[in-house]
Amino acid sequence: MVKALLLDLDETLCDTSGANMKALQVMAGTFSLLFDGAKVCNGEGIDSEAFVERYLNGIYRNLDDRYASLLLPVTDEGAFRLALIELILKDMGLADVPEGAAQTLQNSFDEARSECLDFFPGIEQMLRDFRQKLSLVVITNGPEFSQVAKVEAVSLQKHVDHIIIGGQEPEEKPAASIFHKALQFAGCEPYEAIHIGDSLKADIAGANKVSIPSVWVSHGQVFDAGIGATPTYQVESPTELPDLLTELIRVANA
Repeated sequence: MVKALLLDLDETLCDTSGANMKALQVMAGTFSLLFDGAKVCNGEGIDSEAFVERYLNGIYRNLDDRYASLLLPVTDEGAFRLALIELILKDMGLADVPEGAAQTLQNSFDEARSECLDFFPGIEQMLRDFRQKLSLVVITNGPEFSQVAKVEAVSLQKHVDHIIIGGQEPEEKPAASIFHKALQFAGCEPYEAIHIGDSLKADIAGANKVSIPSVWVSHGQVFDAGIGATPTYQVESPTELPDLLTELIRVANA
């Protein structure tokens, strides 16, 4: 019998990448307003698209050697992002950066992403339907700085029973400890739950460690057996989840 669904947040329940892209457009506009006509100390020039691309890579820790000093380690995500922005501006050769520019740019991204973040089509209704008969526990990796804002943006607490944020825990996915905590919240055994997520390395590998059946949301990615994490089931899009989970639960509970 299935008693619980354990659910990833980003790219599983919510279209975070879509919200990121919209927020980056707003951030690029803010950048252009702040630095219109600004002087540069090198030949790179004022390029808002280059700025937001570096920023996005930075917040997801895809940093080259120029920014390595930021990762020693990150204990304050807000301060990290401001330092990241300041280093990018310096690297671009911008002179006479207005006081508070980094905070203005960060605020523009945060506010726009919160406004744009939403569930994938059909997911909100799916949560309403399944919550009537199952325990729903969200397990999301990421720092408290960003994940709490996402949770609040979609009022996630109204749709699920428990929310576990990796940045608030001793370990994040794929650590077994965070899955054991979710099972304790749900009051069930591993075989009585299904974990759903888009990351083979975090979601599927973690579920496998604890022997929880899993659903991988591939978003068109090719399965990489080299990762060593094989999902029990697979869908390409979150929009396929309601039908698949309904059938899996029907069969398991028959």
